[in-house]
Amino acid sequence: MREVAMKGADEEEGDLRIFRSPEPKICGVPRRVFYFMLCGLLVCAAVGAGIGVALEPSGRALAAKQGDNVGQADPPEIKTYTYLPYDVIVDKLLDLQTRFPHFVEVFTTQERYGLGTRGTCTLQGTNQGCKVYVIRIANKQLLTPSTPEVFFSGTLHGNERIGPTAVTEFATYLLEMYNFDTWAKRLVDTRAITIVPAANAVGYAHNTREEEGIDANRDFAWNQDSGHCFKTIAARSINELWREHLFQLSITFHGGDHMVAYPWGDYLHCNGLRCSEGGWTAPDETGMKDLVDNIRSFVGSYNSGKDGYYKVGALNDIIYPVHGGMEDWAYGASWESGGSVECAPGGYAGSKSAYNNVTHRGINLLVETSFDKIPSEAKLGTSKDVLTIGGGHATDGYIPRNMRLCWVLTDVIQPWLTILNSDELPSSITEEVPVNVKWEAGGAFKIDTAEIVCLDAQGVNKCSSQEVTNLNVWHGGAKRGQILTEFSVPTSSGVAPGTSLRVKMRMKVDSGWRDPSRHEAFTGDPQSHFVRARSDPTWFAATGNSIIQGTEWWYSDNEVVITVGSRRRLQIGARNVYSQHRSY
Repeated sequence: MREVAMKGADEEEGDLRIFRSPEPKICGVPRRVFYFMLCGLLVCAAVGAGIGVALEPSGRALAAKQGDNVGQADPPEIKTYTYLPYDVIVDKLLDLQTRFPHFVEVFTTQERYGLGTRGTCTLQGTNQGCKVYVIRIANKQLLTPSTPEVFFSGTLHGNERIGPTAVTEFATYLLEMYNFDTWAKRLVDTRAITIVPAANAVGYAHNTREEEGIDANRDFAWNQDSGHCFKTIAARSINELWREHLFQLSITFHGGDHMVAYPWGDYLHCNGLRCSEGGWTAPDETGMKDLVDNIRSFVGSYNSGKDGYYKVGALNDIIYPVHGGMEDWAYGASWESGGSVECAPGGYAGSKSAYNNVTHRGINLLVETSFDKIPSEAKLGTSKDVLTIGGGHATDGYIPRNMRLCWVLTDVIQPWLTILNSDELPSSITEEVPVNVKWEAGGAFKIDTAEIVCLDAQGVNKCSSQEVTNLNVWHGGAKRGQILTEFSVPTSSGVAPGTSLRVKMRMKVDSGWRDPSRHEAFTGDPQSHFVRARSDPTWFAATGNSIIQGTEWWYSDNEVVITVGSRRRLQIGARNVYSQHRSY
């Protein structure tokens, strides 16, 4: 029975006694028995509806499920990675579509865009034209036009073999872990992931660099002769996908070196051996450098021969410039007119390389996975510790470390934060009792400022919050876990007893990316969606079914409704909508 503090009728002010109040009855049964029975019925109803709320021990928040339990029943078994041939990749993609229909769509660019094929590939025991398969992963029930989009290309050079297996195993692991890892669930629920394991299908199927004599990574409409671009089905397939989406981040996997590099990487922005030092630094250099520096630490070192940590930097600095490269095309074709080309290869319309001003503003990273284009299978690793921060363990290898790369890039495409739990609220607003809220943030690298807001029915903040400033989300490859912040409802707020308030976290992030990182950097504004959308509320882009709206404040994807004047525990997950940024 609960003890209640009550004031005696004949007591002076401030003199309190403890009484045991008689337990009332509801429907003829003791109140606590009635509530116990009611809770049991509610739990059964929730289970029947497929709704559940939990917190993972690691502190990553698990959102309330919506609809059926659509993941698999058991966690995946540990496996040793081997190279996946073209036909096995196709079979695995189709299997994922069958097993996870709520999340997966598989199609070919031949079916979707009417493209032709090159060469002959063997599928299910028959020889046929080599098709370019695409897998798109997103929670179809939660997908909206503003869901952020990321793109992964496994191979443009068919004899560079790590990428296709890495992206296919990434898709498999992400989906199979949906019910068992809250980070995996968040990525599937709040991201749209497009993967092309083998854009150069014929090259990959026959282990040759080129697509029937043409280098696919010299075939894009950028800093290239108009008659020498979009000749390959590989480049055309990627072009069609980028024309109808707004990819903010992207990776194109290669082999033969060991690096993660960003634009520029062309002759247009190069006048010396170290081109960026000549004044040709990209306007998004600050954000791109911060991005690769942080993900490099998370991916970690692979202790095999010369391959340790990835080398990072601008393409023109750490590798060499090229004509017709995918990296600069994906980044600049919508806004840097000096590099754009209207291609006339024959058999593919020149209008396909005429872009609007929003589609090609993605930060596309070139990843050279290994000095050996085809490392020994003994060095590919296992699935035992895919998400072990920093790698370097005995079961690590070229496949899990590049799966981590895909994983973290998918996370950081957009900032997010979520409330984990809280202390009790004061019983009365006349007492300014502080409340500690535990929360977690991701999708960003530096929290410029964060605070708690308590919004009334008119959207007015009624609480006073401790301010968090200049906090790194990532450090040494590890993402920061729980963060503690204090707030209170002051008497000066004028909140009447019984008023309901919506408690949310909000933060500003990565605003320093708007400034150049070096004295010779381009002095204009950044041009990528990735940099601008996270701190600029005037930034807006739309094409097809995709929308990007910038914001200054990022709000938590869940909220806690509290009633001022009543003592209760804050309930987490009472409303968790996996929102994109919102204005309040």
